[in-house]
Amino acid sequence: MMGTQQVDTSEAVSSPSCHTPRNGFMARPLRISIVGGGLGGLAAAISLRRQGHEVKVRFCESEKIISVAKHRVFESTAVFTEIGAAIGLPPNAVRILDPLGCTNDLVQGVEYAGLVSYGPDGSPGYSVTLNDIARTYGCQWRLCHRVDAHEVLKNLAFNTTSDPQAPATLYLDSEVVSCSPSEGKLTMKNGETHVSDLIIGADGIHSKIRASVLNTTLEAPSSSVAAYRWVVDASKLANHPEMDWVLKQGPSGPRVIASKDFRVIFTYPCRNNTLINAMGIHMDMRDQSKVGLHVPATRDELLGKFNDFDPKFQSFLNLAENIGLWQFRSLPDLPTWINGRVCLLGDAAHAMLPTIGQGAAMAFEDAATLGVLFCAGTAPGDIPGRLMAYQELRKKRAEYVKNESLSQFVDPEKRGLYYRTPEMQRVVMGYDAVGVARQYMQERKI
Repeated sequence: MMGTQQVDTSEAVSSPSCHTPRNGFMARPLRISIVGGGLGGLAAAISLRRQGHEVKVRFCESEKIISVAKHRVFESTAVFTEIGAAIGLPPNAVRILDPLGCTNDLVQGVEYAGLVSYGPDGSPGYSVTLNDIARTYGCQWRLCHRVDAHEVLKNLAFNTTSDPQAPATLYLDSEVVSCSPSEGKLTMKNGETHVSDLIIGADGIHSKIRASVLNTTLEAPSSSVAAYRWVVDASKLANHPEMDWVLKQGPSGPRVIASKDFRVIFTYPCRNNTLINAMGIHMDMRDQSKVGLHVPATRDELLGKFNDFDPKFQSFLNLAENIGLWQFRSLPDLPTWINGRVCLLGDAAHAMLPTIGQGAAMAFEDAATLGVLFCAGTAPGDIPGRLMAYQELRKKRAEYVKNESLSQFVDPEKRGLYYRTPEMQRVVMGYDAVGVARQYMQERKI
C-alpha cells in the first residue's frame, strides 16, 4: 500500500459522478460537516463539494432552512486566516493539489531542487541535488508560504463562480464543545446543534473531535524541542555578499546549518523567491506543558541561542522580525481514527514533526482519499464501510511517515536518512493517494 503508484487522478478528484447509482437511482447528497478550516480541512471541502454533497444549514431559533451548500466548515477563530510560515509541497501533495486547482502559479511556489548544509563555523557540509524530482515523480517538489496556499484553497472551497457544484459554507466563531459520533451531532459553544451524515475532525493537534472519537483525551507529548520561526524579505539580502549562501549559492531549496549539540538554522525561499522562511531549531529548556504551543519571541533570544555561529549566519539572524517560538510535537499512534459517523484528518489524526516535510502532504492525502471514497451517489448507509476503508487506506501509511519523521529527528544516527535514501523517497513521494483509493474501490466493486 505504501509503494510507488501513479495513475491519472484528475477525474477521481474532480468528477461528481464516479459512483454508479444503485438500481438506477442516485442517493441523495450527503450532509457533511468539517470541523477546522486549515489546509487539510479546506482540501477536504473542495474534494467533497465536487462530489455534489449537500448540507442544509439551520438556525436553531427558527429551524428555517437558510441555505443549501456542500459542506459546513466550522472554524473557531473569528478571523479566518492561516497562521505559521512556509510549507513544503512534495510531489505526493502536488499530485493532489494541481487537479483541485491549487496550482504553482497561484501559490507562487519555488522549486525544491536541492539542499545544502553547512557547519556552524561556515564550513561546507553535505549537498543533495534533486533536479530529477519532476521527471521521477511527474510533479515538482514546491516550497510556498502557508498563507498563499490557504488563500487559494479557501477560494476553491467557497467560490460561487468557477465550480458547477454549490460552494462550501463557512461559519466563523463557531467553537465546538461536544461531538456525538453515533448521532453525527455537533454542539457549539453558543448552544446550537448540527446533525450531519458525516463529521470530519480536521481541528488540528489539540483536536476536540479526537476526544470524541477515542472517548478519552489524548494530547501530543512534549518533545523538548522548539523552533524560532520568522520570515525575511529577500530584498534585504541585496548588497550583502556574506548572505549569498541563502539564495545564490547552490540549488534552489533549503539551507541547513547544524551544530553537534543540536542547534539548527533552517531556511528556504517561497513566494516566488521574494521571501525567506527561516527556523532556529533547538532543545527547549522550558517546561513545555506550562507554555503555549507557539508564543512570541525576541531577536535577542534568537541571537543568544546561536551566538557562536559564523558571522555570515549571524548577519541573517539579525534580519529577523516578528519571531514566534513554536514547540515541535508528534502524536502517538491512535487506536482508531473513526467512530460512528466521525473520522479524523490531518494533525488531528497524525500530527508530526517537519523532519521530512510531509505534514501538510499527509493531510492532503487524507482529504483526497475521502473525496474518492465519498463520491457522488454514496448513501448514508454506506458511511460505516467507507470510513473503515478510509482508515485502512490512510492510517498505516500516515503513521509510518509520522514515526519516521520522529525517529529521524531524535536519533542522531538517522538524521538526514530520508534525503540519503531514494527508496524511502519513492515510498513517500511516489504515492498516489487518489489512484490507490480508486483501485481499492474497483477491486472491491464499491
